[in-house]
Amino acid sequence: MAHGPAYLEDKDAVTVVAIADPKEENKLWGRDFFGVPDKELYSNHQDMLASADLDAVTIATPHSKHAEQVIAAASAKVAILSEKPMATSLEEADAILDAIELNAVPYGIVHNFLYTQSMQTALRELEQLPDPFLGRTSGMTLKPTGFGPGHEDSALAWRASKVAGGGCINDTAYHEIYSLQSLMRSPIRYVEARVGTIRLDLDVDDIALLLCEHENGALSTMERSWCARSPNIHFCEVHTNEGSIWLNNRKDEPEGYRRSTADGDWQTIELPSSRLTTHGTYFSESFNALAKGKRLPVTGDDGRSILAIIEAARKASDVRKAVDLHEFRR
Repeated sequence: MAHGPAYLEDKDAVTVVAIADPKEENKLWGRDFFGVPDKELYSNHQDMLASADLDAVTIATPHSKHAEQVIAAASAKVAILSEKPMATSLEEADAILDAIELNAVPYGIVHNFLYTQSMQTALRELEQLPDPFLGRTSGMTLKPTGFGPGHEDSALAWRASKVAGGGCINDTAYHEIYSLQSLMRSPIRYVEARVGTIRLDLDVDDIALLLCEHENGALSTMERSWCARSPNIHFCEVHTNEGSIWLNNRKDEPEGYRRSTADGDWQTIELPSSRLTTHGTYFSESFNALAKGKRLPVTGDDGRSILAIIEAARKASDVRKAVDLHEFRR
């Protein structure tokens, strides 16, 4: 339910007119929350696309559903904002991009953690600094007891299922990858990795460790766990010749980040407050870009680039050597 309240944070940007969901309780929640009439509640996306008067759709479904639903929406000539990852494979991603180009519709991916106040401030600060030569990001968490495909919470269950496109690197390390690549300001070129199932009884990975070389020669590392927890659960840091930035990239609250001065000391920097949450900021910017006919903040090509890194990491883990991202070009 993260999307629903976020749509209404900028009330001038969007009006929710229809909902498609196979679960009756979800449709009824949407009806009551948004004031959508009963006749605009649909059990599947096909009926909604065929009957509702839509300018755009947002897609917040399990990963394995994205390709089919995005292609259907593109064929219906409506703009699309889809949850990440855009698909479960590069083949699906390329089919999506073909449909987007064929139908000439706007298409964006939800990279919501680029819109925390800490990340937005860090990206602005980096504009005044040289490109980073080293970066690191971490997200060390434990999944709850009983986590798996049979979990009573369906939102947890499908994330633990390979057939639904779940897994640590697809579902959560994805955020660390796009956050770090954005901070490094240079695309990742080579990936070494270990992606596997270490502790949990799942058919998907529960840990992902990446060592990356960027196009400009900079280095970065990424670690993400579903089976081990750290006191600093989430953070990103980057280092330049003129200073370093550390931030928690998963917080809506403006708790601050720290940047080293020339003598190596760290300062706590107060962050600006915002009336919008992370999702709210992303959707506000995206809906307003659609209304003005401008480029969406995160495009399909951006989403494909992160999916390529994930596929390269899986291959690197299998072959036990570095993989060149150019191998995964469209």
